[in-house]
Amino acid sequence: MNTLFTVFLILHIGGGGTALTAGFIAMLNVKGSPIHRTAGKFFFWGMTASSASAVYLSLAHPNSFLLMIAFFSYQLVAIGYRSLYLKKLFTGTIKPKTVDWLIGVIPTIFNISILVWGLYNVFQKNYFGFTGIVFGSIGLMYSFNWLRRFFILPKEKQHWLFSHFQGFGAAYIAAVTAFLVVNINFLPPLLVWLSPTVVGAIIITLTTIKYKKKFLQNQEIKYITD
Repeated sequence: MNTLFTVFLILHIGGGGTALTAGFIAMLNVKGSPIHRTAGKFFFWGMTASSASAVYLSLAHPNSFLLMIAFFSYQLVAIGYRSLYLKKLFTGTIKPKTVDWLIGVIPTIFNISILVWGLYNVFQKNYFGFTGIVFGSIGLMYSFNWLRRFFILPKEKQHWLFSHFQGFGAAYIAAVTAFLVVNINFLPPLLVWLSPTVVGAIIITLTTIKYKKKFLQNQEIKYITD
């Protein structure tokens, strides 16, 4: 193992550990509070370090699956982060920047690659390919929803909030998955890879429903009082 590879490996592990810790702290604190925001920044930069180093590691010791997953994971992080800068998108007074388009377009290529890789492996009776099908499909869904708002402006004032916690939430699931894959070897690989996604998807869905009901109720109360 050469020195450069070791440096990037340490960066990858350190970034992943930072993201796991900071993400957990952010979830435990009130949204918008100083602790939540600070932890969120540490989470973003931890995931940035982890994903960027994963690209190098996957090229230094060729691993196409790791390369595709790195782009898949970072797209989720980028969506959660950039959503904060697109709060006024629903008003039509701001326009997405080049980086926002790239967040939707570039990872789409890798998401399609993951999906095709997964389908190919399943057809070859390698059922680990289901991971590629699941992650590729999720990635394409995020790409579609992200790019769609640039053509059809979102109607919800809180669109950015849903996009923020869905993106960061999914990215945290990716970080948890990576941690479990490295440290758990007594369970079937397919179970280790996909179980965090199933549990996390349920939590994200329930959280989305909760906030949509809350905002709807607040609108109804405001309408009545007005």
